[in-house]
Amino acid sequence: MSKTKPYSDHRLDNQYFVGIDGGGTHCRASIYDQSLNLLGRGFGGQANPVNGVELAQASIIQSVKDAIQTAGIKCSLQQLQVGAGLAGLHLPKLQISMSNWQHPFSSLALTTDVQCALLGAHKGQNGAVIILGTGFSALGLLNGQTISVGGYGFPINANCSGAWFGLEMVKAVLLDIDKIGPKTSMTQDILENEKLIDIATRLNNAPAYEFAKYAPIVFHHAELGDKVACDLINQGAEFINTVLQRFITLDLSKITFVGGITPNILNHLHPRFEPYIVTARESPEYGAMLFAQRQSSEQSLPLEKHAVSVQKSNV
Repeated sequence: MSKTKPYSDHRLDNQYFVGIDGGGTHCRASIYDQSLNLLGRGFGGQANPVNGVELAQASIIQSVKDAIQTAGIKCSLQQLQVGAGLAGLHLPKLQISMSNWQHPFSSLALTTDVQCALLGAHKGQNGAVIILGTGFSALGLLNGQTISVGGYGFPINANCSGAWFGLEMVKAVLLDIDKIGPKTSMTQDILENEKLIDIATRLNNAPAYEFAKYAPIVFHHAELGDKVACDLINQGAEFINTVLQRFITLDLSKITFVGGITPNILNHLHPRFEPYIVTARESPEYGAMLFAQRQSSEQSLPLEKHAVSVQKSNV
């Protein structure tokens, strides 16, 4: 992984590359110089345009400004060539909305979060990545061909994600309250700070990140031995076992995990998959930065056909 470079006095006319990893809960930005040295990291809020295009755009700008400040460099947004991998960008309507953004950067290359995660994890070489964050998606690259698994979004396709764990927990708690499902210690936990009717009202048609907030409760009560919580984790892990087997069957022998749910799942996967699970060579932000850099220099890229847009600023 790249190391953050100490402060240096960069010229104001320098160009910088920024990689964005935008998910349903957080937006992360990393800024690099022209030699691809990591200068600083920044953070923003929700960057999945499903939750609001303007919100995603604001989170991107916030994370970039934070990265510049952390790097300790003097530069304007107009000096930045930005690559952004965003959750939810597989949807055509959101692709159009984001590609029409009159952004403040020198250039903006947009694609999905899983594609940038894959590019960063294996630096364009054969391999696969499984994202377990607010949502779930997976992508493999084999000799220039991509293999996609999932990525259609919550609630229809988000198994083993933070949102999925939260939704399944709430469903289990409601069954417990009505005494038609197994008892779970999660029920008392969820009702400590909010009335049931208020929870039901707030979560009716709620976005994925609202459900993902409950995921830590599942993992906490599993550690305490709650059977319902343990069963949910085992159910999620079994789903990921099938995803791993899908990739391995296709001769993808290097598989990387990304996302905040990952540490809670790895130990529950079948031991036979352990030899195939590897540490990412670089971060999703690095993958997004590399995507932007290669788009800018018109270099060939195994994932180039998945680019949503390369938008030049009118500013």
